[in-house]
Amino acid sequence: MFSLEELIPFILLVTGMAILPGPNMMLYLSHTMNYGRKAGWLTVAGITSAFIVHITATILGLTALLVAVPAAYTALKYAGIAYLLYLAWKNYSVKASEIKNIEDKTSKANLFYYLKGFIGNVLNPQTTLLYFSLVVYFAAKIAGSSVQKPSTQHIIRHVVSILLALFAIKMAFSK
Repeated sequence: MFSLEELIPFILLVTGMAILPGPNMMLYLSHTMNYGRKAGWLTVAGITSAFIVHITATILGLTALLVAVPAAYTALKYAGIAYLLYLAWKNYSVKASEIKNIEDKTSKANLFYYLKGFIGNVLNPQTTLLYFSLVVYFAAKIAGSSVQKPSTQHIIRHVVSILLALFAIKMAFSK
């Protein structure tokens, strides 16, 4: 059993890691701000579903394999880096006219947001088990009429693209 003295630093560390923006948060913030609440929730669903993969891998000992075989960890890490850079490029190069209508309810669009969240989290070997879905709720509240302006969306997309690329660079140089 853990003592309170041991749990408090752990809780603070995990909470801090969850609050600080990371690739997953960038995805659901970007999707919520640009495409609406539904896109944000679908992205969170994909990210959360990927946690099942991480938990299953841990239970089956596959996570230990990543530690024991550095090449496996490195391969997963570089796949994650490549995906983040791909997302950064796609996000940066989208034109305002290509932004999907917020009311778009097609299953293809739904699957798109879900899969982006899922793949982004599955390819993140440093993922944590704590994310606040309230970020989507508040991002949707913030995403009022001023955020829906093409000029504001343009700025948001470019900032998110730069942050995704920086996360990829950070991941490339982490041990």
